[in-house]
Amino acid sequence: MKKLIGIMALMAALFIMTSCGGGNSPKAVTEKAMKALHDKNYDSFVEYIYITPKEGEDMEASKKMLSGMLQNKAEQTYAKKGGFKSYEVLDEKIDQSGDVAAVRVKTVYGDGSEKEEDVKLKKDEKGDWKLDMGK
Repeated sequence: MKKLIGIMALMAALFIMTSCGGGNSPKAVTEKAMKALHDKNYDSFVEYIYITPKEGEDMEASKKMLSGMLQNKAEQTYAKKGGFKSYEVLDEKIDQSGDVAAVRVKTVYGDGSEKEEDVKLKKDEKGDWKLDMGK
């Protein structure tokens, strides 16, 4: 009986730890990234992208360049579709490895059109979830 109570206590503790750690779940990271896009805060959005540092490369300069390219592309898309009205995170699937995930997101544009897509994420070297813009 003591063993059963111990196992149940351990499971409860694990559940609490994983529940409280929701700020860095794939779903939470995707939610934050989509909010940054919606708010046109491209510098903030770039912070959620997995970037592999290259030797001798200035990471901050790379992020600024990526932010500028992203802003340009987003503004073109929003102009065609009447702006970015809203988004909804629909589903989260984490790979068995625990290092790769996909989050289903629906984007609604100002002209009423909608787009559903899977946002791929992977853990960085610190164990934080980041958007995987690779292949």
